Amino acid sequence: MQTATIAPQTPTLPPFTALVAAWNEGENLEAHIRSFRALRWPGAQLVLCAGGEDGTYQRALALADEDVAVLEQKPGMGKQRALREALKHARHDLIFLTDADCLYDRPSLEALLKPLAEGRYQAATGGSRPLPRQAGSALAEYQSARDLRYFDQMGPEADGLLGRNAALTREALRQAGDLSEDVATGTDYHLAKKLREAGIKIAYVKESRVESEYPDTPASYLSRQRRWIKNLAVHDPRKNRPALFKSAALAALSLLGPLGLMFNLNGFTALLCAPFLLALASRYRDLIYAAKAGGAFDLKTYLAVPYFALLDQIAVLGALWDLQTPQRRTRW
Repeated sequence: MQTATIAPQTPTLPPFTALVAAWNEGENLEAHIRSFRALRWPGAQLVLCAGGEDGTYQRALALADEDVAVLEQKPGMGKQRALREALKHARHDLIFLTDADCLYDRPSLEALLKPLAEGRYQAATGGSRPLPRQAGSALAEYQSARDLRYFDQMGPEADGLLGRNAALTREALRQAGDLSEDVATGTDYHLAKKLREAGIKIAYVKESRVESEYPDTPASYLSRQRRWIKNLAVHDPRKNRPALFKSAALAALSLLGPLGLMFNLNGFTALLCAPFLLALASRYRDLIYAAKAGGAFDLKTYLAVPYFALLDQIAVLGALWDLQTPQRRTRW
């Protein structure tokens, strides 16, 4: 009996170069590279600028080959400079930006690159979803539900880029400055701003949702959320600082009600709870939307929503606090 052989899958799109800045990502690196190779995408290239105290660079070197190039990321380089160095080694016109804690998958990547390969856009971005191993994590499920509704409400074009799932042509990057400016934090927001200034539209591809490691502890979630919110105000202060001040005022009001209930329950404290109850309603609406779309969430995720909503308010106030000094403003 003759054994059938399975030929490598041939993509319908041209090859691409993935640029990844990996700092202290030793635990995620092997799975990231393994998923890249599993694409079996002829000509695809991965350029890693890797470093950190956990041996990320050494681990990456051990996994390098002709399609996985590894550069050393020195302390203090930062993500922007690391990507800039990686770009110098890119072989292809299509550039994919992602993170080392993400996994590649063919359907998401083909959907994302398609509008660029067809010449309809020079830049595109998509969404994300938690890693399979994060199934059952209440905090990851909460973020996933909120992301799903947010991304599904977007139109055919986006104002920004999701740094872990974005694609550009080399010409678009050239017009946006080739990552030449030093940016301490918010590299994806800064790049999207430069693209808009160059008149380059960004396609939003809802079918593209990469698997990514979501924060699954309160500390890591707060750190990321306050950084993201702060970056909006840092890179576009005229537009986003007034919005941040308004959001911070609402966050403070949302926290007053639950704090008041800890000390005294009366009509006034019940009234103070109204902003927080509105925040809860918004978040439960997102969970219900995601559940109707096929998501399966544990009961503990629904029960934890009030706690996660409190974290969201604290993150907004933390972002406002971080804006007050240059050191905190530029901290990753």
